[in-house]
Amino acid sequence: MTERRLTDRLTGGRPRRTALRLVIASLIVGAFLAFWGVSPAEFWSGVFDFAKGIVGWLGDSVSEIVVNLLTYLLFGAAIVVPIWLIARVINGDRR
Repeated sequence: MTERRLTDRLTGGRPRRTALRLVIASLIVGAFLAFWGVSPAEFWSGVFDFAKGIVGWLGDSVSEIVVNLLTYLLFGAAIVVPIWLIARVINGDRR
């Protein structure tokens, strides 16, 4: 696989164009969050609280298990996925 195809597959298109789209989207979302006075930590806390509320509504005993598993999954993914992505970028497509 050529280097161009690898970067296209990884970024979903042209890398510069994708980076520009991400920068613009980040600026827009950041402006909205700043306008409403919400930090990213507060936003994600609200999302997790909402998810916990839904799971709690489904059942207390099951909800504890599911919430713990989802929490561990998301916390682990916050570390594993960026490291995996960096390793893919550094190593390329070695099969």
